[in-house]
Amino acid sequence: MHRLLPRFALAALIAAWLLPAAADAAGATRCLTPTLPRPSEPYEAIRARLEAQGRWVASGDPDRSPPPNPQVGDTWLWYIWDLGGFPVANLKPCTVRGMGDHCYVVVDDDEWNVGIDQADVDVIVENFENSSPGNWPTQGIWDLNTGHFGAPPNPLDGLDRVFLLYYRFDISADGFFWVYDQFPDGSQPFASNEADVVYMAVDNGQPAGTYMLAVAAHEFQHLIHYARDTNEDSWLDEGFGELAMWLFGNPDTISSFNTNPDNNLIDFAGNWADYIQTYLWSLYVYEQFGGQPFIWAVAHSSLNGMASYNAVLASQGFGIATDTVFRNWAVANFLDDPSVPNGEFGYLGETLPPFTPWRTVTTYPATGNGGVSAWAGEYMRCTGIGGVLRLEFNGQDIRNFRVAMIGLDDTLPTQVQFLTLNAAQDGSLDFTAAQGYDQVIVMVANVASASGSYTYNLSVLATPAGEGVPAATALAGAQPNPFNPKTSVHFSSDREQRLRLEVLDLAGRRVCVLADETFPAGAHVRDWDGRDAAGRPQPAGLYFARLSGTDGQLGTSRG
Repeated sequence: MHRLLPRFALAALIAAWLLPAAADAAGATRCLTPTLPRPSEPYEAIRARLEAQGRWVASGDPDRSPPPNPQVGDTWLWYIWDLGGFPVANLKPCTVRGMGDHCYVVVDDDEWNVGIDQADVDVIVENFENSSPGNWPTQGIWDLNTGHFGAPPNPLDGLDRVFLLYYRFDISADGFFWVYDQFPDGSQPFASNEADVVYMAVDNGQPAGTYMLAVAAHEFQHLIHYARDTNEDSWLDEGFGELAMWLFGNPDTISSFNTNPDNNLIDFAGNWADYIQTYLWSLYVYEQFGGQPFIWAVAHSSLNGMASYNAVLASQGFGIATDTVFRNWAVANFLDDPSVPNGEFGYLGETLPPFTPWRTVTTYPATGNGGVSAWAGEYMRCTGIGGVLRLEFNGQDIRNFRVAMIGLDDTLPTQVQFLTLNAAQDGSLDFTAAQGYDQVIVMVANVASASGSYTYNLSVLATPAGEGVPAATALAGAQPNPFNPKTSVHFSSDREQRLRLEVLDLAGRRVCVLADETFPAGAHVRDWDGRDAAGRPQPAGLYFARLSGTDGQLGTSRG
């Protein structure tokens, strides 16, 4: 057993270690990296001091040092970590069992042909070097990760390849990156293998399964990210690890976060919901802002967390800040519909399960209060509206809320509108765009640094007496449907009145106006030839006819 630190420092480090372990007790952590100890002093300062002292050199211990050009079959001693409590390093012989152009697969000798065998190693090497099950099948983990995040640090071992070290963990986890391996052994309170290495578990019996291969991509991202930013916020680093799993083609299954979305994005506690939340955020910004160049720039930013995102959004000319991105992302998590209205409210590379509203309102008026965590969002479902829904919102004055109303109906275009809030975080909206819709979702997000409370009042606007829509006024629909080259839209009115008949696309944008005039009582019809107001042919797809009059919207029909 390696002596980890002098006796006088032991109590303080035990206390520091127990904090993340206790926070994680509610569930098993898949990636141990964010819970592990790391130096409080910046890496650059430590290295500069050690270099000035002539101590920035590998230990040179022949029993623990790899040969100059390691080959399959070479064995030397490695520090193997027990992490079920305070980190304890044990020296054990491990052997290179496979290698590729960019990796060595090293296995604890006690686990050879027990938890892992040659067939497993061959699959690991193949997927690290050459192939993956996702959108880039001819690229392996090395190309996908280095192409999106950068090169590994390579500070001490001088080897071009990275190590994947497999052993049996004493804690329920799948892998980790150990920061202290980037420092000379003996220079820090914890032992170092002085190598670019990530540690992988053999415990689940499938070290070469697609899930564990994706975890290898996740942990390798941590190694790479440390070379770019040694003190990155855990939530961003973990989110990029999750994105590496998606790039490989086996992302984590979305659960937990969707049933409890009021979860602080930037406060990573190691719960499953935290992993999924950071995954969805990372995938969303990847898709919305250009993919690889954007992610590369964030990974290489010397800033941390949201400051990195804001800097890259500005430098790449997107003209949007993270508070607005977060607002749109919170809507996208509920809708997951990239067609509404310009793609910012959905995902292309993932299909999300339903997100759970914290409250459902069925009678009006309805008054209540709520609270939402920092950098989190939540949803309230409103049904049985039967008119125009008015929302009056009063947020805690010293917070920073974003509020949206989302109109949903199986036969009508989805509508999204945002409230304008004043400096006191108050505002209201009459959601006329969703009049007559089956349901309205109210999304409340808080982009402040602390949780915030709010009150709300929901009411349905009354229809003035004598001005209601006659029951006989109706939009019958389009015939034929589907159609080519034209269709006829049928509608009727029980009295003389001015009516407007419009064609809308799937995003709710007006394509053309078929009629805007006074009609007598009776049945009427107007033809549409599939062209817009300028006479341009429209692409094949789903369109809606909307009939409205001086009394409001009378009906919408799918065409």
